Amino acid sequence: MLPKATIVFTTHNRREFLHQAINAAQNQSVTVKILIMDDASNDGTQEMMSKEFPEIEYHRSSENRGPCYHRNRGVELANTEVIFPLDDDSILQSPYTVEQTLAEFDHSRIGAVAIPFCNILQTEKVNTQAPDKSQVYLTHAFVAAAHAVLKSAFLKAGGYREFFFYMGEEGDLCIRLLQNNFFVRLGTSDPIHHFQPPNRVSVKADIFGRQNDILFLYCNASSQYLLSYLLGTSVKGILYGIKVKRPINMLKGLVQGFKLALTDYTMRSPVNSDCFQLYRMLKRRECVPLVDVEHYVQ
Repeated sequence: MLPKATIVFTTHNRREFLHQAINAAQNQSVTVKILIMDDASNDGTQEMMSKEFPEIEYHRSSENRGPCYHRNRGVELANTEVIFPLDDDSILQSPYTVEQTLAEFDHSRIGAVAIPFCNILQTEKVNTQAPDKSQVYLTHAFVAAAHAVLKSAFLKAGGYREFFFYMGEEGDLCIRLLQNNFFVRLGTSDPIHHFQPPNRVSVKADIFGRQNDILFLYCNASSQYLLSYLLGTSVKGILYGIKVKRPINMLKGLVQGFKLALTDYTMRSPVNSDCFQLYRMLKRRECVPLVDVEHYVQ
């Protein structure tokens, strides 16, 4: 039976979680193809795949390339139109999540679905979930751990820009989907369980988060908004660093972002001003009925 969708798991040194994720994916109510994109794991992942899942297509890089690189390669290798690029700790707890999400690509302007998920080790709160099923609701971006995307829309937008490497890559892709007249829909499916560690504090996340805030604006903001948003984002980043008592990390990330922007002018490919403002509105409101904004792409 031909697969209805492709699930692409990117993984790095999380063999046990990946084992759970594969088992759950194999238990879906519709036929799926599974691709494993291994970012140079050295914890026995390759041996596990060979021994326990020899039927699953497995690709491993010899060096650390980052999740964006491997998601892009996975989408390119997929032979279905709908693709679920998930993290290795994203567990499809329900056997119906893929089937339910596939049904939500029922409008020509839906390019991606933000699948409901909960960070189960932290809280049972469900994120990126539509308030009801009465109509289509949109948001500005999905979370990489729980999303599905049309291959054609993904490729038209250019996929993930790999210099983002870690943090913030979702918004950068989603604003380019919007530029190409594709929206991100809030899903209504059974939620994915995402096993993000509780109380996670990471220097890497602090630095790359602030760096990529700057790169997002530099790459995408139209000229009339660029300087003001760069200033506002920098101030907010510093104030947030003071609030969480990690200002040095935040400052390092901001400096790193400006340095990268100033040394590589080829990064900049701004969306038009209407698209930028629409994206900002979707981000501010978080949940917007499709009927309120559908005229933007007609």
